[in-house]
Amino acid sequence: MRTKNISRYFRLLLPIFFIAAITSCASTERPPKPSASGRAGELLVIMDPYLWDGRVGNTFKDVFRTPVPMLPQPEPMFNVIYVPTRDFTRVFETHRHLFFAEVDETLTSPTIEFSRDVWSQPQLVVRIKAPDQEALVRILENNAETFYDRYIAVEYIRLQNAYRRMIKHDSHQRVKNMFGADMAIPEGYFVAVEGEDFIWLRKTATREEFDQSVMIWALDYTDPEIDFDEDVIWSRRDSITQRYIPGQFPGTYMTTYRGQQELRPDFREVSFNGMYALEARSLWRVEGDFMGGPFVTYTFVDENTNRLFMVDGWVFAPKYDKRDYMRQVEAIIWSINFPGEEEDQEEELS
Repeated sequence: MRTKNISRYFRLLLPIFFIAAITSCASTERPPKPSASGRAGELLVIMDPYLWDGRVGNTFKDVFRTPVPMLPQPEPMFNVIYVPTRDFTRVFETHRHLFFAEVDETLTSPTIEFSRDVWSQPQLVVRIKAPDQEALVRILENNAETFYDRYIAVEYIRLQNAYRRMIKHDSHQRVKNMFGADMAIPEGYFVAVEGEDFIWLRKTATREEFDQSVMIWALDYTDPEIDFDEDVIWSRRDSITQRYIPGQFPGTYMTTYRGQQELRPDFREVSFNGMYALEARSLWRVEGDFMGGPFVTYTFVDENTNRLFMVDGWVFAPKYDKRDYMRQVEAIIWSINFPGEEEDQEEELS
């Protein structure tokens, strides 16, 4: 049985009054398309100037430049680049993330279309059309999280494609041996700690303070009311990091900000490679030291083995912005798959 009810998640995924969404997948029989262009986190928006200079453009900026949740310093969800409709030429077609917005007064209701790999790969093209500006604004406001998830999923695919070309074979094999899971673990990630049903994968810099990490642990799945309880997940993370993730000084260890309500993890239900999961985001810190940064945890069940998995990623980069570093870590986490699940994952990405 699916953990909790994944159909409930999908009913909540698009809380809007319309859907004319079509996801297009590139056929394997067609000639290969060029690799997508654009920097990490860039989003090209194409609309007429009168829309961009008015309420539609302002709403778009508010939605897509909103700060990423649970980062130490404000960073935008996307770096938005505006291109007037008349100036959109072939040079822009290969960009990874494209968003078209248009008013069409002949329409009786709004439409939204998601298309994959139209001119390049991996690529997501979103087109929204509405009979008036007010409807465009409602689309943007009511579907922000869906747009985020779709575009970020393509970011993950780009990164995973690169990671699979430079797999760290030792780390990959040790994860596979312990958990029966395949992950796109790139060069640079070594096994820092290995325990009972636990692995900490770590990438560090040699000349500066920098750390990207992924940790995986598994336990028997007992009861969804317990195993998917937010406070239980939070406590389990603190327990495992106290045990396995030491600080740089004796007696120090990783933990979270207990007692500060504003730093309680943000939880949300997600479809994690076809599995029901709870995502938790917040900030970590080191007890007894001044280190800290963002983290994300995914809790889900491998139904083949009836084991509960908690897969966690975090970043320590005090000199740098952290959005893109976190997405690099998340791409590794989202690459996980178990035997027999490849079909579900392909459907999820199509």
